[in-house]
Amino acid sequence: MNFELKEFTNIPNCYHSFNVVNDSQFENTCENLIKEMSFFFKQASFEGLKILNPNPNGNLPQYFYSDNIIYLTVGDGIRESQIIYQLAHELCHYFIKKGIKNDELKYFEETLCDLSSHFFLRNKPQKIHKVYDDETLMNITEIDLSFSISYDRYNREQNTYIAKLLLPIFEKSPSLWSEVPKLADIEASTIGKLLALWKNKATAEHKKAIQEIQNIFK
Repeated sequence: MNFELKEFTNIPNCYHSFNVVNDSQFENTCENLIKEMSFFFKQASFEGLKILNPNPNGNLPQYFYSDNIIYLTVGDGIRESQIIYQLAHELCHYFIKKGIKNDELKYFEETLCDLSSHFFLRNKPQKIHKVYDDETLMNITEIDLSFSISYDRYNREQNTYIAKLLLPIFEKSPSLWSEVPKLADIEASTIGKLLALWKNKATAEHKKAIQEIQNIFK
């Protein structure tokens, strides 16, 4: 597919090609979310990021670090909440850049990006977004979490359950998102070591929140 790139109206060096009828509405939704997330993640520049729709590789949203591309999978008439849900997840990957280094701990990155979808949906003033998110979280099956287990990074139900536990921590301390990109700089063999090193790197105001994250693992 050939994508005709346009620069976002109010975001320099960030481009899009949506291929939908309501292109301006789509751009406005994405632009507002990008600005909001850049504020929370403390990331000001985008270095040629491209947000493209649909994904020629299949029917799933993806972020490709090497190409600096986010692919979405949305069609005409799709709900705004679904656009936010997809883009918030992939932008979280973008802000972590190369991502968590240890493949066995990639599930924690996927969990944070799943959390990003829930957090930024619920951060919107429209009640309909919270209703959409409540439906997603309501029936998640509880699992036992352990420092000693390596979880499947693509197990969505597992990741969403962990995200559900993390959500009140981030809602209480939303500036904690600014610490998330630091995870990409950490070498760790276990989730326990990753979280401990992350807490060491964090500013004083966020250490307590990361300790609360440590406490959800047994």
